[in-house]
Amino acid sequence: MPYLDSTRTSTLTATHSQGVTIRIWNPGTVTPTDKTWMEMWTNFSIGGHCGFLATLTINTTRALTGPPGSPWNWQLKADITCNNGAGTTSSGSVILASGTASGSTQFVDASSSITGNLTCSQGTDKLWNITESGYSSTSPPTQCPPPTAYQQYEMTTLGAVSTCSLSVNGSSVTATGAASSRTTADYTATLSSNSHVFGNSTHSFSVGSVQVNGVAVHDIPHTHTFHAQSASEWSASVTGIIDAFGIYNEASATISTSSTLDRVVALQGRIRAWESAYPDSLSVVITGLDGSSRTVTATGGSWSASDTFVKYSTTTVLNDPVYGSDSLSHSANTVPATISAAITGASLTANGDGSGDTRVLFRGWRFNGWTISGASTFAFPGTVNDRTFAPKQGMSGFRWLDIQVKAQTAAPASGVIEITDYKGNTKTYNVTATATTYTTVSIDLCSPASWSAGSLPVTDGKDDPYPRVNTSSTSYAGSESTDSAYWGITSASRLRVLSGAIDIGTTTLRAASLDTTYVPSSMTFAPQRVTPAIVSGDGTTTWYYTRRFWQLDADGRTEEEGDVWWQKTVGGVTGVTTYTTQVLAIADLATQLGASDAGVLRHPGWTATRSVAKPGGATCTVSQPPLRDCYLNGDTGYAVWLYGGGALATPNATSGTDWTYPHQVLPSSVTAQTQFDSINGNFVPDWYDPFDINGGTDAALYLAGGSLLRGIAHGFVLTNTGGIGTTATVNLKLDSTSAIRGTDSTLDAAGRYYTATPWGLGEQVHSIMLGSNAIGVNPLRTSKRYKGVFKAASIGGACTAADVDLDLTATYGIIDSGGNVQLYFALGPNGTNWFNVTPGITSATCLSMAYRKGNDVLVIDVDHTDGTCKRYETSNRGKTISVATVLGTGAHATVCIHPNGTEYHFWRTSAGAIQRLKRDPQGNTIVAASNVVASGVADDELACFVRLDVVFVIYTNTSGSIVMVSSTDDGNTFS
Repeated sequence: MPYLDSTRTSTLTATHSQGVTIRIWNPGTVTPTDKTWMEMWTNFSIGGHCGFLATLTINTTRALTGPPGSPWNWQLKADITCNNGAGTTSSGSVILASGTASGSTQFVDASSSITGNLTCSQGTDKLWNITESGYSSTSPPTQCPPPTAYQQYEMTTLGAVSTCSLSVNGSSVTATGAASSRTTADYTATLSSNSHVFGNSTHSFSVGSVQVNGVAVHDIPHTHTFHAQSASEWSASVTGIIDAFGIYNEASATISTSSTLDRVVALQGRIRAWESAYPDSLSVVITGLDGSSRTVTATGGSWSASDTFVKYSTTTVLNDPVYGSDSLSHSANTVPATISAAITGASLTANGDGSGDTRVLFRGWRFNGWTISGASTFAFPGTVNDRTFAPKQGMSGFRWLDIQVKAQTAAPASGVIEITDYKGNTKTYNVTATATTYTTVSIDLCSPASWSAGSLPVTDGKDDPYPRVNTSSTSYAGSESTDSAYWGITSASRLRVLSGAIDIGTTTLRAASLDTTYVPSSMTFAPQRVTPAIVSGDGTTTWYYTRRFWQLDADGRTEEEGDVWWQKTVGGVTGVTTYTTQVLAIADLATQLGASDAGVLRHPGWTATRSVAKPGGATCTVSQPPLRDCYLNGDTGYAVWLYGGGALATPNATSGTDWTYPHQVLPSSVTAQTQFDSINGNFVPDWYDPFDINGGTDAALYLAGGSLLRGIAHGFVLTNTGGIGTTATVNLKLDSTSAIRGTDSTLDAAGRYYTATPWGLGEQVHSIMLGSNAIGVNPLRTSKRYKGVFKAASIGGACTAADVDLDLTATYGIIDSGGNVQLYFALGPNGTNWFNVTPGITSATCLSMAYRKGNDVLVIDVDHTDGTCKRYETSNRGKTISVATVLGTGAHATVCIHPNGTEYHFWRTSAGAIQRLKRDPQGNTIVAASNVVASGVADDELACFVRLDVVFVIYTNTSGSIVMVSSTDDGNTFS
């Protein structure tokens, strides 16, 4: 379905001239066979654009006024036929010369100098075809918006007056009428002519000032000369001869020309590394330029290119009475099928970025997208000391809770406030009432004093709120996302004074600062937006996914919404997997901002309304609905168009294009801008800057492409006591090389950090680092920011050890400054979201650890301050720890475990020996402490491992050499 952009009057104009001489014979006289007189003329047809066509043919008439010998009348005329290209044809004649000759006059040499104009005009519709590729039902979507092709063209306006006129010496023939048929404009002028001359005279014919819509068509480099004859694409000059017998010999020329307006395209692009210009060079292939494609280099995040497409053909044939015939042709057609651009995967790979992030989206039309507002405060009811909420009270998107407190008897009075979240977990917050009347204190919802779900961790890598509750299905009720330690409170079922002689009054959620970011993440970031649903009795199950587009940051408390939804359904019996995809409209996204989940406001204080409604009635059901507002509206226009989908192109006030990027902004009105992948190469050549992205004088089709790459780490830092961090250095590290991909050493008033250049590499594994504390990003998805919260600026410790369990739980341990063992765990395959456990092992100086694979038992060997080496174990991630077992006297204990569960413990004695103790999987000592190396062992760390049933021990000897000994008999003897 074509969209109507606008209408205009399209024109084709030209001039023509020639000299004509024709001998007209008396009707009563026989015309001689041999031509012994001079004649010259040109017949021609000119037309092309919009189907216009005018034909001129030189003719004569003669007639006796009576019987033979009577006077006779003659005429030299131009017979003209015009076609207005829209269903109307008109014919007529212009008399060039005429007269009456006496009966005795044998002939009349009639001559005329002809000049005239071709003037054609027609009402045309400027149209757009917009074609989107559909999404697969057998695989998940990989692009949003879907691949989109624009086609720009122009057609006759039905019913509009269309006129084509050819004049000769002031008289004209005109075809005019309301258009009853349609022609697609081609911006081409055509000429077909045939020139003749007899005798030794020269005949000249010329067409000039050939213009389509007031613009000259392409000037074809065509000059043809053959002896006395010559021609160009629009003119001919021919000269005949008189032979020795007095016969006037003919020279002639034919012209066949088609010439189109030049099409000029000017492209530019911006490549972003998150919120700054991409710092490295990239190769961009522009398809459609140079007859095929052109590769340009983007530097500093910018690239540009231009080209002129031409289409023409001309053939002239010159016939000389002596030398025969000669033909010359020139033609060119560099108009491509489409114009598009893409970054090369190889150049991305060379810079370390994901090779699949090649897409370049051109920015199209702008329109008012939506209005949006977010409240900085949100009060909720209740004044008693123990409040329950049904439905639960939404608190998402706020970090601070301002609450009135007063001492019941004497001030100051300390108390503890407890909030129960929607999953039944509790967080406590310490407050102090400074008076016996109400005063307001602020609770940092993202920094509790305690958390019922576990010990407060050193790091928190929760990055998104998904999955949310599925309000249409209870199949997986309870499996919604849990509020992590420092995420804040999504919604609360209870708020109460847990302890202390205090009372509480009004409660108000507060944001000290608000900002929003409109940047679509890569489609490889695909969280489950809501919990799954079993959709039929045979177990058929549907999973629901989205990606990030709109994100709120309120003092470090984040919330978000996606711009595209897709779901995967797996048949319970068939096992067949199918996908459906929905690209959200602006109105859909606005609905999500105001949505309630099971009666709980998802985004308290936020509202959004699409600005442009799609017209009702028949406005958009006609064959050519108006582009505005049937396509450019908020009801069907895509949410990802808001703010240009992360890069908004607008015309500069003087010249060129301005770009703005929606990172951490808070607009009340947001412009939307369409995005597309390609446009037809045969675009309307004189419809300059159809997307209004170029400032100053327009002379081309301007295309502005944007690409969003790389990513960022952000979050906030808390002090050891839970206060707002003020000094810290947070790094984003590339794991494969340990290169720092961005850092921030300046925390804002909320303790927030934002790592900067050169930004994280798309689809590569990174870690967010604060000192030795790490939050894994595995991998960093392109065009996405990752949140990480750190409880302290740094954690002191020494003598590290690490291992990974069979279920991929990563574990490391340290000895803190107080001699306590501290354990850190990251559950699951990603190795992210580390949490800290203090198992109660004290007076330690060093440690080693190994998992007994298959039953989650972690064995820990510790060097004790009393000079012994002790063994501990835990089967519940350090929540409880076994009683110590003394292995022996010495230091540098190390442990390794056979896959069958047999433990091998080694340590160094003060005499410089290595002793070994062997235990079976049931915990029985099967080889008591005894030497495996008798002497010569340096006072340094030991290491051991088991490989293919061989036990290896590595140590440093007193000479400084590294020595490895091994046992092939299950750790009994070593050599």
